[in-house]
Amino acid sequence: MKQRVYISPSASRKLGYPNPYFPRLKQELRPWFEVMEADNRPCLMQAGALLRASFKADIMMLSFVETIAFQKLRVLQTCMAVLAMDILRLRGGCLVFFFHNPAPHKGENRLSRLLTRRMFSRACLVVTHSENTAAIARQRISEEKVLLFPHPAELPEKVVPSEHMADVLIWGTVLPYKGVREFLSAPGVASSGLRIDVLGACPDASLAREIHALENDNIRFEERRASMQEIASRIAASGMVLFPYLPGSISGSGTLMDTLRFGGSPVGPDLGAFHDLAQEGLCRVYKNPAELLEILESGWKIDSGHVARYLEEHSWPSFARKLAERLI
Repeated sequence: MKQRVYISPSASRKLGYPNPYFPRLKQELRPWFEVMEADNRPCLMQAGALLRASFKADIMMLSFVETIAFQKLRVLQTCMAVLAMDILRLRGGCLVFFFHNPAPHKGENRLSRLLTRRMFSRACLVVTHSENTAAIARQRISEEKVLLFPHPAELPEKVVPSEHMADVLIWGTVLPYKGVREFLSAPGVASSGLRIDVLGACPDASLAREIHALENDNIRFEERRASMQEIASRIAASGMVLFPYLPGSISGSGTLMDTLRFGGSPVGPDLGAFHDLAQEGLCRVYKNPAELLEILESGWKIDSGHVARYLEEHSWPSFARKLAERLI
């Protein structure tokens, strides 16, 4: 009989699964496990879903549980999440902690630190997608319990380039930690002559206004949610794809892997997965704004053959198989 596995977070009642990582993980684990909530039905409260699952699951794979510390009824939800981990432990189950980022994007507080400590102390396995988070995990749990696997990737796709050509493309939901405002306002960017397109919805109205104020003849902010098909064609038509993320809470990046599979040439800060991929020759990294501007003006292009080999080696099926081998 297959072990029952619960994968958090559950789908949200309002948004479903805005991050495709979790439904894809469920799909890839089905050959090895009985996956709970395989139909991706939404839940009202994340901690409530955790608590219900703790009575039935043999394995609980937890991601972003620490963000409960910033949600409604955070104290109650934190208590419920801690109780769920304790129940799983008493039942002899296994907790797998997916340690995506060094800290939540919104920062840390007493409750988020408590939840992170509890997950480390209860984990039978910690999964990381960058050497940075793996190093942090090894300081808090025995090394044999840490599984480092680069962010799983889809295979490369051939796409038709868009007519909207840009020297630099920034895509995805525009949030404060992504550093878009800081990049556009950095010395030399506005006067560089680079055609810079920012494509993505921005839930922060104040931040959106500040970015719009930085537009000029070469800088354009398209404040909307684009389809993956359009994003792919825009990536194919762009010189480089930039991730001007601020340090502190970023490690792995699904958008980085999507950029690679659509043929983009990614540029990001010298940290986390960006640093790791730079060691593979699949990304350019910078340490300061002057260095970044120099890279963007260099005309660098990625080796598409190298990209294809890397993505095949680190595909979703490969990741699921590696994970299953550690747990069965």
